[in-house]
Amino acid sequence: MSADAPSGSGTSAPNKIESSDSWYDPDIKVLPDATRELFERYSGVPAEEVINHIQKMRSRAFEIYPYPCIGRLRFLNLSLSRHPVYPEVLERLRPRSSSEGQQHCSLSISGQSSGITYHHARPQVLLDLGCCLAQDLRKLVFDGVPSENLYGLDVEKGFIDLGYDLFQDRATLKSQFLVEDLLRTDHGGGSDTDGDHPPGTASALSTPALIPLASLYSRVSIIAANSIFHLYNYSDQLRLAKRVVQLLSPEPGSLIVGRQVGSSPPGEYSALNNKGTRYSHDIASFRSFWDQVAEEIGDGCKFRVEAVLDDEELGDNKNQEQSWSGANIRTLRFGVWRE
Repeated sequence: MSADAPSGSGTSAPNKIESSDSWYDPDIKVLPDATRELFERYSGVPAEEVINHIQKMRSRAFEIYPYPCIGRLRFLNLSLSRHPVYPEVLERLRPRSSSEGQQHCSLSISGQSSGITYHHARPQVLLDLGCCLAQDLRKLVFDGVPSENLYGLDVEKGFIDLGYDLFQDRATLKSQFLVEDLLRTDHGGGSDTDGDHPPGTASALSTPALIPLASLYSRVSIIAANSIFHLYNYSDQLRLAKRVVQLLSPEPGSLIVGRQVGSSPPGEYSALNNKGTRYSHDIASFRSFWDQVAEEIGDGCKFRVEAVLDDEELGDNKNQEQSWSGANIRTLRFGVWRE
């Protein structure tokens, strides 16, 4: 997802975006090679039909909710696969023979080995938090990860359902999905909305059965959290982080990986459509944030946090008059490993 805008979210979507037309690109100017390969070889879309197929599905997605990352086609970047620790993610999730053992060496955010070896039971599972169309999950499957070990969570059921039409894998994908709002879900896995999830534009065919959030508590080896935390103010980010950690396996080396809007200096900035505030981190504040999360959780909870702050993928956003622009914004990529 775009570093300058929210993806599909694991928490309630903001009110409809009044200025959505300003970030709707009508045409696909450049389609990344990896994305084209995914549609042609995974989804089986004929090469000459790929662009039209994507544009048709994108229009339906924008009707569900006009997120900038959909309007500006940033979901086609396959963000997780471009993250520095993606090789570790693949190494941990791909099938291994019993003779290969159950250990792996954790990477640093630079992509170099950290020298820390973790042991994990197999199989490991990944949850894509705020999965939107679940494009990152499909890329993982294409790269050799068993789809039954992948989960997606979003507050908009319409996005999850549309993902099957986008990737044409309704009959083959074995991944499971959850429709939940993590900021409005109690500790028992029930939502205080009594299952009344936000309506979306659903496909003509229904999504395979959804699963309850409680079924993943303390089970998830890797959580992908792209373009999620930056939507909220500092106190809501703390609440969200503690809910996310509930899902994370207690095994050392369990990982939260992602990217989001960062800034230098850090602080509270106007939220999307200037409704409230959002907190934007630099590297130091992000590390301090996770120290606070660990302290509030207690019970010896501790994290190793690595992050980088750069201008990659910002494009022309710095020149746009919106709350997600400005000379101070950056892309924050991070890895949070449980110790």
